[in-house]
Amino acid sequence: MTLDRMSNNFSAMPNEQMLFENALCARVKRLREEKEWTAEQMAIALGVPPERYRKYENRSPMPQYLIPRFALVVDRSVEYVLTGKEPRSLTLAKPAYRKIS
Repeated sequence: MTLDRMSNNFSAMPNEQMLFENALCARVKRLREEKEWTAEQMAIALGVPPERYRKYENRSPMPQYLIPRFALVVDRSVEYVLTGKEPRSLTLAKPAYRKIS
């Protein structure tokens, strides 16, 4: 494989990462706004300085240790915060019982 082809393969990853991070930042902002909280209120709830929280909405994704707390505050699943999709529910099959005679 040539160096040119290798660099093309590696360049796809940063773009995917950038798209994920931009979508996560936008989702964090939207979920806070849906709750009708200010950025300052959310910063207090998460225990971070307001200027750091604003960064999570505008340019840097929220660190993983804050995501479960954020999900709890906005009443969404961690999966939804990360992906924008509701988790699939696990429907467990009912056990088959048979009558013993």
